[in-house]
Amino acid sequence: MENRHIQIIIAPYDSGYRDWRMGRGPQYILEHGLRNALVQRGYNLASESIEVNLVTENATAFAVCRALSERVKVARETNAFPLLLTGNCGHALGTVAGLDTQKTGIVWFDAHGEFNTPDTTLSGFLDGMGLTTITGRCWQALAATVPGFKPVPDNHIVLVGVRDLDSEERTLLENSSVVRVSAAHVRDVGIQTAVVPQLERLRQDVEQVYVHLDLDALDPSEAQANPFPAPHGLTVAEVKQAIEAVKARFRIAGTGLASYDPTCDADKRALKAALELLGTLIE
Repeated sequence: MENRHIQIIIAPYDSGYRDWRMGRGPQYILEHGLRNALVQRGYNLASESIEVNLVTENATAFAVCRALSERVKVARETNAFPLLLTGNCGHALGTVAGLDTQKTGIVWFDAHGEFNTPDTTLSGFLDGMGLTTITGRCWQALAATVPGFKPVPDNHIVLVGVRDLDSEERTLLENSSVVRVSAAHVRDVGIQTAVVPQLERLRQDVEQVYVHLDLDALDPSEAQANPFPAPHGLTVAEVKQAIEAVKARFRIAGTGLASYDPTCDADKRALKAALELLGTLIE
């Protein structure tokens, strides 16, 4: 990365609560290796943390997205690379809005589809609706309050590592144009065959991408990052190879890492994986 300035933006929220569960992860990653690793590599760092004071989950989540959009836009205007550390994946809506949704594709690593709606979800977990919101399928009124947000076309999204879907969520995904690359397909044929052709197709439509990394894309035998492990996931090596394929084809406009709960990571393998993968993304 030619730009040596990195703006680290922290959104330490999970389900509307600050510094709870996966909301603990962003600051933990920054202070347990990320800051030192980036400084040692010669990057100029600035960091800031989002803080909102609302009492409901939905209001808090979208307030965080509004703040993220504004902070990402400022980072772009000051020629700094935006690196987002967030509790929930749904906060990516704010990040993508700040990057300009109309010209930014998304490469999204995740065990889950994040493609439920309020009418299909069985858990009620707002974070399971991240991509449906980004594509304009739900929460349209609240999403419209995020500066710069417009729905991202389905075919501008490549979802890698997905393997844990609710029944109706699976149907929604199958009826969409979101490109899915399952962990099983990667395991069967490798990154070069499973992922690279999808990136080549995406390159016909967009010039830059936002890379989103939910650490539960990794197989639990590699690392468990949060309370929602799904077996038969990707290895760290496979994710690194996929990231290198992205870097070879696109300008990465911003990167987000989400869903790390340090209390689930007793052996610190997920932390190590996070630092390794972020290093690959940034370098």
